[in-house]
Amino acid sequence: MRMRTSLGTVVVAAALVAGLVGLPAATPAAAGPTPTPRAGQDPAPVVRALAPDGVRDFWTAKRMRQAVPLDLDPTGTPLPVASAVSGAAGAPTARRAADPSPRSTGKLFFSEGASTYVCSAAAVNTPERNLVVTAGHCVNSGGVSGFLGGCRAGTYFTNFLFVPAYDHRAAPYGSWVGTHAVTHSEWIQQCDAFARDQAMVAVAPLNGRNLVDVVGGNGLAWNYPAREDGVRIVGWPAEPPYDGQSRQECTGSSTPLPQSTDAQLSCPMNQGSSGGPWFLRMASADTGFIWAVTSRLIEGRSILLATPFDASIESLLAAARTAGRPVAARLLDGRPKKGRKQRVRLAATASAVGFGESYQLVASTRRVRKVVLQVRTAPAGPWQRVATLRTRGGGAVVTEAGPPGTRWYRVKVKKGRKHSRPVMVTVLPCPLPLDRTPAVVSGTRCTSPVG
Repeated sequence: MRMRTSLGTVVVAAALVAGLVGLPAATPAAAGPTPTPRAGQDPAPVVRALAPDGVRDFWTAKRMRQAVPLDLDPTGTPLPVASAVSGAAGAPTARRAADPSPRSTGKLFFSEGASTYVCSAAAVNTPERNLVVTAGHCVNSGGVSGFLGGCRAGTYFTNFLFVPAYDHRAAPYGSWVGTHAVTHSEWIQQCDAFARDQAMVAVAPLNGRNLVDVVGGNGLAWNYPAREDGVRIVGWPAEPPYDGQSRQECTGSSTPLPQSTDAQLSCPMNQGSSGGPWFLRMASADTGFIWAVTSRLIEGRSILLATPFDASIESLLAAARTAGRPVAARLLDGRPKKGRKQRVRLAATASAVGFGESYQLVASTRRVRKVVLQVRTAPAGPWQRVATLRTRGGGAVVTEAGPPGTRWYRVKVKKGRKHSRPVMVTVLPCPLPLDRTPAVVSGTRCTSPVG
């Protein structure tokens, strides 16, 4: 198993947004100091396509019994596992759990070679309705310190299987195979990059249905501080006194880790909890607003650590949405056929999105040519250039995001008069009315959960 060793933790500071409070609870204890993130580093997300074929066959009852928790101590060292207890009851069956709420949370199985592992995870609501959020170290081993110094890139795990509401072999909402894994580049390339210990996994539909349509999807909140009341943590701990066979929870007040911007919360949950969601508040029995995921454990002191999401989660979310969506192939089917009059066309992946969400524009032409993408913010306003695109194979894809408001896009043949019909996209303001669609606000960013 390739895993980092380190001398500390890394965190990104966050700004307070008033209005979301909960019930106070015990204040957890403190841990060691945290170095600050290195300046000038690119937090761009990295997308890894997975091989979904054969994943269900891979996860036999024996392998699920042998899967062990993959958790880190505060220094980033993997915690030892006494025995293969996480799947002691065998592979999940169709039996419904007695109390599956919140059903949007679950157990994440994955492997590296012959070794099998488990973490915790939760579904995320997006228009594609197929994402899971977890810890970065549950997807990629992270930067590894070399024997003579330096840091080499981590490796991706494989055979991802998400089982929402897992309970004593029960898979009441089925099991979902991972198709893409998305992590921060910092997590892969740097050692001690715990501020980026977050990841997402796109999953394939099950029996023609998307994950969020079955279990609901959670919203994400970012730029919140480490001190919050009424935090709810969900996970599948697997070391005694737990056996990894049922969901466990902690509720309390998170506090800043001294000399750090990490959040800490007193909680007895142990190995297997990594990647589990930290809810800021709930929108329903099954969904809520996630502002962090469990990153590391302080054994012997019953403390969980997590880095609150900052604005980098936007890039991770946008990349994960794009990775799991075959946009170009679907939209380019409508391009002009041979023998017809030459035309240029533009399509959008969504007519309305929430503030902070991205969308894609797909330009198509009959043959390779350069086109100019233009936008205007009023029905009769002037067109402004966004970018020059070169269509290859008849199409080009552009990812856009912007402030609230309605905008119109079109593509125009460069140095020509022909242009496409305008496409309208509306970016909804945030917060949305809670009586319509519960939304999370963090500064000026939000995503909306759905149950």
